Amino acid sequence: MTDYFKTDTAELARFRTTLENARAELDNVRTWMRDVSAEGIGTRELDAACAEFHEHWTYGSEQLAELTGKFAEGVNQSRADYEEVDRALEEGFRKAAAQGGGK
Repeated sequence: MTDYFKTDTAELARFRTTLENARAELDNVRTWMRDVSAEGIGTRELDAACAEFHEHWTYGSEQLAELTGKFAEGVNQSRADYEEVDRALEEGFRKAAAQGGGK
């Protein structure tokens, strides 16, 4: 039965790590951008456009980081749930076999 359905929980753990790394990188970019000013880049219009981009990027990256973090938590919970189901199934098959159900 288990040959037909397998969940690679190690891959889920790696995926969660990738998501957490992405969130950390977004945090790093926001930190870097906080120290950068849009003033004096060029014309008044260009400075205003850069400032607006900075504001939108900051907001968007904060939202993206928050959602990425929540998604990483969900992936981690899914991994834990799959591992729990795997343990319960294994134990159930072991008990059935011990009671003669594995003939």
